[in-house]
Amino acid sequence: MKDPSLRVLLTYAWCRTAYAAAESLYRSGMSVYVCGSSSLCMARASRFSSGFDRLPDIFAEPEEYVKALSAIVRRRGIDVLLPVHEDALVIREHEDLLPRELIIACPTKNELTSALDKYEILRIASDAGVDCPHTLAPHNVDEALDLLGSSRFPLVLKTRRGNSGKGVCVVRSAKEGVGKYVEMVSKYRLSDECLPIIQEYLEGPVCGGCFLSQEGRTIACFTERYLRCKEGGFGTSVLREPFEHPKLRDYTARLAEALGWTGIGHFDFIWDRGSDRMRLIEMNPRFWGALNMAIQNGYDFPSALVTMLARNRPDMEAFNPSSMPVRSLWIVGEMIAGMAELLHGKPTAPLSSLRRILRPGGRCSYDDFRLSDPLPLCVEVLYYATQFILSGGKVNPERAEMMR
Repeated sequence: MKDPSLRVLLTYAWCRTAYAAAESLYRSGMSVYVCGSSSLCMARASRFSSGFDRLPDIFAEPEEYVKALSAIVRRRGIDVLLPVHEDALVIREHEDLLPRELIIACPTKNELTSALDKYEILRIASDAGVDCPHTLAPHNVDEALDLLGSSRFPLVLKTRRGNSGKGVCVVRSAKEGVGKYVEMVSKYRLSDECLPIIQEYLEGPVCGGCFLSQEGRTIACFTERYLRCKEGGFGTSVLREPFEHPKLRDYTARLAEALGWTGIGHFDFIWDRGSDRMRLIEMNPRFWGALNMAIQNGYDFPSALVTMLARNRPDMEAFNPSSMPVRSLWIVGEMIAGMAELLHGKPTAPLSSLRRILRPGGRCSYDDFRLSDPLPLCVEVLYYATQFILSGGKVNPERAEMMR
């Protein structure tokens, strides 16, 4: 459904998710503007964008970030603000600074708070009949250390907030668990209200349920499987493929209903092939990394979301499932994965990554490259290279504010 009258502002223009959303909305006939806290934003360099604005650092100046968004909205005559990544909750916390008539394309503050808490979302899921790993949420550090001293290993330690594998580690002994737990609390400056959870370790492929719902009713669902991640079994996936499993759709619909969710979202599950069980790991209450793959397979979530919120009706024309499944490869992510393997003692890893990029296999789309729009990939490479240098050589840079 073409809607040239809508003017949409996308945040986090440096990431490939914003790039995929910008392309989707541009092809739907909307006017797309992008913004971000870095001058190196790939969507800024795209022909799909009509303009770019620089924002303050969201972690250092959250209120100033929203004030800047408000100024952009007024100056550019924006109808819909679409938070792409970690800023949705900050925007909701300060939404009184934004024009009252602006459509904010994300759930409410309370809904986001529950969804972003990795323990709270498991509690909601369990009540909805969705399988989850056994998980403990200590009330204080002493309780956590007692639990680790009497548990069976391996276990997973996770901050209650975080993304892309940040704040997650596997521990294989009580000594290692105690040391890592204390280190996480200190490193991220965590209070008793947001201490890391202790979770059963599960093996198996990670799968995803991507969805759009309205007041808890699922309008569309696309399911996927991760084939390769930036840092082994954890972190953002760099190669995915469509994957059907009845539990994925069932559990995604149950969770959307339990949350009363209006908007898009993404659930991560681990699939135990032996028992054929799917168990929920966490929720991403925002667009997910491989959004491009869903779009390439006929699930145009960005266009459908904006149209639904702006016109108060789901745009079913946005969903035309492909009969020929398409994989997706994140080029820069594969480069990062190769660098991580090189740093862990695999000297041929960069060459293997290059082969995967050039010959990904099967029908495959790139998350961050279009032959008709090549410049964004160059800017994306510069952005990640800069972050790698500034972080002292980390392939998955993190900040304490992301974890609490």
